[in-house]
Amino acid sequence: MSDPKVVRQLSYSAALQTVPEIAKSQHIMAESAAASTTNMDTILKELLAIRSSTSSLEHTVSTNTTEVQGLRNEVVKFQIYMQSTDARLSAVENLINKIPDNSQDIGYLQQKVIELEDRSRRNNLRITGLPEQIEKDNILDFLTTFLPSLMKMTFSQPLDFQRAHRVRSRGITLSTRPRHVLACCLRYQQARQIIMAAKKHGPYEYDSSQIIITADFSAPTNFKRKQFLNLRTRLKKREIKYGLLESATMIVTFQGKTKEYFDPHDLESFLNDLDDKDTEMEHKSTSNTDIIEPTPSIYAEDTDQGEWLPVQRQWTHGGKFKAWKKNHPRDKSRSPIKQ
Repeated sequence: MSDPKVVRQLSYSAALQTVPEIAKSQHIMAESAAASTTNMDTILKELLAIRSSTSSLEHTVSTNTTEVQGLRNEVVKFQIYMQSTDARLSAVENLINKIPDNSQDIGYLQQKVIELEDRSRRNNLRITGLPEQIEKDNILDFLTTFLPSLMKMTFSQPLDFQRAHRVRSRGITLSTRPRHVLACCLRYQQARQIIMAAKKHGPYEYDSSQIIITADFSAPTNFKRKQFLNLRTRLKKREIKYGLLESATMIVTFQGKTKEYFDPHDLESFLNDLDDKDTEMEHKSTSNTDIIEPTPSIYAEDTDQGEWLPVQRQWTHGGKFKAWKKNHPRDKSRSPIKQ
């Protein structure tokens, strides 16, 4: 049996040895508890931050939802408005389709208005190049005496004007050239006589300036006349007879046929067609480079020895050529070969 004292001493020494280890373990446990407490505080802070961000996101989502709902309501209103607009447009289109096409009538009326304006200007004279201030204060009296002396004309009745004035054209200043003079004759016959005489004579010379007297037309008629006159060079180049009437109508005589052109574009298309035909003919003549050689004669001595028609052979089966030759002898009198 062991001694109780010895056992007691051994247990006491063992207890003394385990005390530091227990203290150490308690210290470690305390540190771990503190660390776990710190980690829990950090986790709690992070959870609180997440919760606050989640609440802000919820608020943002609710705001966006409200805005989306408002946009949806606006889209619905816009769709309703578009439907009503489509219905109104369809109704207007139906009304437009029921309206008859009056483009031809409108064009006819426009042409009639132009003709009426030109007819109202028939007694007018347009005088270009008359120096400024030459008429002084009374232009009517000046023209009454000036035109007959300038044109060296005599009238059966005294030349009389209803009215006359200078026209301020756009872009024309007194320093560049004098303004045009418009004069309305009292009698149409005198206006025609003056215009025809000025047309034959051409520009008049007066005090180192050229004076041109022409008829007065409306703006559309003047524009058409200028377009017709621009085609004179092409007509002269082709030696085509032409004439321009006062109603802005070009008379063209080509290959013995006379035609009136009321639209300058029609006359231009006619000339373009002629140019296309000429270029096509030139292209064919230049592209045909194959030289056609004459067929060699059966007899070399036939050249310049008169006409000689050889007998046409008829190639038939069964040797019928000899029989045909006997019945159709050659006319040797027409042969150039010496017998």
